[in-house]
Amino acid sequence: MMPSFRQSKSQPRWRGIATATLLTASCVANAYVIPRQIKPSQLQQSYDYVIVGGGTAGLTVADRLTEDPETTVLVLEAGDWGNMADNLLVRTSNRNGSFTDLLWPGLQSVPQPNLNGRPGNVFIAKQVGGGASVNAMINMRGSAEDYDRWATLFGYEAQEGTADWSWDGILPFFKKGLHFTEPPPELTDNFDSVKYDASYWGDSSDIYAGWPRFYYPGVSPLLEAFKEIDGVEFPSDSGAGQAGVYWFPTLMDPRTVTRSYAGTGHYLNVNATRPNYHLLVNTQARRLVVDDELSATGVEFPLGNNTLFTVNAKKEVILSAGTIHTPHLLQLSGIGPKKILEAAGIDVRVDLPGVGQNFQDHSSLAEVNITLSKLTSIHPNPRDLVDGNDFKNWADEVWAANKTGPYSIALTNLAGWLPFTAVSDKADELATKLEEQDFASLLSADADATVVAGFESQMKILAAQMRSKNTAFTRFQLIADHGAQGPVAMQSFSRGTININTTDPLNTEPVIDYRALTNPLEADFFVESIKFLRRYNFETSLASEFGPVEYVPGPDVVSDEDLKAYIASALSPTDYHPVGTASMLPLKLGGVVDQTLRVYGVKNLRVVDASVMPMVPSANTCQPTYALAEKAAEIIKQGI
Repeated sequence: MMPSFRQSKSQPRWRGIATATLLTASCVANAYVIPRQIKPSQLQQSYDYVIVGGGTAGLTVADRLTEDPETTVLVLEAGDWGNMADNLLVRTSNRNGSFTDLLWPGLQSVPQPNLNGRPGNVFIAKQVGGGASVNAMINMRGSAEDYDRWATLFGYEAQEGTADWSWDGILPFFKKGLHFTEPPPELTDNFDSVKYDASYWGDSSDIYAGWPRFYYPGVSPLLEAFKEIDGVEFPSDSGAGQAGVYWFPTLMDPRTVTRSYAGTGHYLNVNATRPNYHLLVNTQARRLVVDDELSATGVEFPLGNNTLFTVNAKKEVILSAGTIHTPHLLQLSGIGPKKILEAAGIDVRVDLPGVGQNFQDHSSLAEVNITLSKLTSIHPNPRDLVDGNDFKNWADEVWAANKTGPYSIALTNLAGWLPFTAVSDKADELATKLEEQDFASLLSADADATVVAGFESQMKILAAQMRSKNTAFTRFQLIADHGAQGPVAMQSFSRGTININTTDPLNTEPVIDYRALTNPLEADFFVESIKFLRRYNFETSLASEFGPVEYVPGPDVVSDEDLKAYIASALSPTDYHPVGTASMLPLKLGGVVDQTLRVYGVKNLRVVDASVMPMVPSANTCQPTYALAEKAAEIIKQGI
């Protein structure tokens, strides 16, 4: 059994840690099954459903629809499988830049005036399985209030013929979307703070929520320090829909200690027995085919020597190309804001002003650096993993033997997801400022009136939630050899756009504009978050025990004005969770899809991916996307 490290700052007793049951060699080997997919010559002329995008959402829907052997599905994926042996390793999730070859090339935002002219990164996967194949495997679902507002934006509860997207309406699909496994004794016996409530989870999915078989003891004082701060809660489970500080599982298959994602769980694990489930890789859709009756009938894409091929959808086309490329494809197909389509010379099939608007993400100040200089006196810690060190040798041995030890840890399993009421005593003051803003002035000058109305509705909901103790606004990840990382905004105050390049729409990537910090409340929010991080480090027991040192922005950066200048120089407008560009909203609020995810004005066309999320949830968006796709599949099966 793993010994207790709670009080130890001396040399470790890690050699006494008992290892878990050995995994069989065949189980590990099966993690690297050679992918199967059809060749272009095997394409059929028509399928019941054609899904554009083989990512997290697209493969989930395809899996569920092909459970019926009479239903045929084709998934078109622009990417390929990549190096699965590397992708599946848990520890690769914390190597910055390790997956650049699996990302969509050539994407970057336009220069951001409020970020001193810096462009923003646009990192999205071009890979079977989508973002879940390259992300940090952080498995969160956010606050219940995140989803209640999705329903609230429609102004009524779901009526017959629609769907309920409130917390109560989506919770069953969070359960269906993941196979939860209990934390192992290596965690629960050594960390009293590891809590869970299995009633919030399911166990039928082939996408797993697992736990590492080892954890560094240095995280314990980081969690304990939050108990000294008023307003911070400690929920019973990360899936309970509450804000606070808690442990959360990894998107990992505990049987093989490998990444669990849609490519394995919703394709490889089922495709061999489903001749009705086709996947065509390295195939990028060019446009959707919409007939004279404004019904989506198929998808056009280049095949072979750039010969255009059209595959027909007998029932529906499902667009799951992601937040960046879903609006791009809609606009290329003549569905979107009339002014933009006409400027690009594209025939306007449906004037839908919300397409490509309402773009949002979690913005990040991860570069803020307050390090607990004495935290590494607690052993073992990540810095002990150096060549020649006994701990490193032991870690290599147990990983090779049975996939335990520190290499079973992804980026982190512990963080604070805090309400703004706990972060700042200005919550009510800033909420009032938000309610009183001139919302049209915060959007682009040519924003449609419906898009402005939608933004106003969202900001008024957000203002109310700034006063709530149950909506998470700021994330602080806890790292055993450092402390709390810099703040990440779990709610979005500014809205950007993603539109076709009107000068050469078919041969260029879309124009991506985060419009970072266009809402001044965003800078105010980060000022308060930096001040909170300072209080956490310098006004709790961490100060006397672990010697905090502020490196960035530096102790001399004190005034709100100086902090805002720093924010402009360092803010990342993305934490790689883009949403909103085909929002599930009423038409009068700039909506693109209704509550059944059908595109307004076009028959037999739905969008199923994170682009339909009208407001970004306070979570890494992988688990919410699985739940959304599971619910969408059920809606489609019911014929709503």
